Amino acid sequence: MSAEELEPRPVLAQLGPVARSTVVDSVTDRLRGEILGGRLAPGSRMPSERELSVSLGVNRLTLRAALARLEAMGLITTRHGAGTVVSSWRERAGLDALASLIGSLDAEDAERRDLVVSLLELRRIVAAEAVALAAERRTKKDLELMTARAEEQKARANDPIAFARGDVAFVRAIVRATRNVALELVLNTFARFPDEYPELVAELFDRRDISLSYYPVLIELIRRGDPQLARELVRRELDRVDDAWGLRHPQKTKRKKG
Repeated sequence: MSAEELEPRPVLAQLGPVARSTVVDSVTDRLRGEILGGRLAPGSRMPSERELSVSLGVNRLTLRAALARLEAMGLITTRHGAGTVVSSWRERAGLDALASLIGSLDAEDAERRDLVVSLLELRRIVAAEAVALAAERRTKKDLELMTARAEEQKARANDPIAFARGDVAFVRAIVRATRNVALELVLNTFARFPDEYPELVAELFDRRDISLSYYPVLIELIRRGDPQLARELVRRELDRVDDAWGLRHPQKTKRKKG
């Protein structure tokens, strides 16, 4: 039996009807979780629209809208004569899939922590280069905007979600100073985290007092206009920050049943 002929029907028994308040989003999230969690394996054929719509308790128009989103994410493909097939997300999915994958795993899963570490490593790389480019290209107005965004954060220190949204606004001011559209699009992925993954955001922003202290340092590095110095200091300091985060959040182990 070829991979395309595999039909993961046991998954259907686990897919109960979804709430209808945001039905397309709910269907998309449910199926995305099954794919990223490996329960719908790469190369396997998705159940038919009729089976999925019945199992999820939605109509076919809603289901097709959700499937279209999944295809746009690179998680499924439609092949002539083979139906809808689950794609290899490692080869086709974009950066958006990383947070979804983290959200689909339990806190005790070792893979989840590995993915969070991957996310932090990506942040270090992007942040160091963004600050370096901003140091090279910033204007007076850019610096004024960064300063204003940093000042606004002081009132949000007790709310991790509001603080995370404000942090995105501060980082966006830096990214716009880079004059690099690609970096803006990468930031857009992270900008959705506070609304879509609040638990992950609270976990990542558990020391907001430390984050507050870094804003004026970053602004000063950018003001100095030395890209190499900015790159080296940001990368080194984020290495230290992320190591400290890892010590505060050691890998949890699943309890054995029985």
